[in-house]
Amino acid sequence: MPNNNEEINLARLVYDAYPHSDLLPIDPEQDCDSLESLWQKVTTENIGDSLFQFLIVEMIEGGESTLAGAIKVLEQARTDIAAVIAQLKVHIKL
Repeated sequence: MPNNNEEINLARLVYDAYPHSDLLPIDPEQDCDSLESLWQKVTTENIGDSLFQFLIVEMIEGGESTLAGAIKVLEQARTDIAAVIAQLKVHIKL
């Protein structure tokens, strides 16, 4: 864990945490230098994973490229997804 004087590399943190990162056409050493460099990669190239692209774009645009902001926008996305799932379940029996 970095100390207070070390900056967290949010791009690498998200890449390493993503369950299917090994399937992404991303070179973590090159493309995860910063969240902005990863954003550039996922918005200019077809990486084949819209969920990963969504996560990065949300962290940049809504989360202002900060750890606290990333957590905030991803928690909101989780809440939104849960609401949609709940509504879908109303119409089927699981």
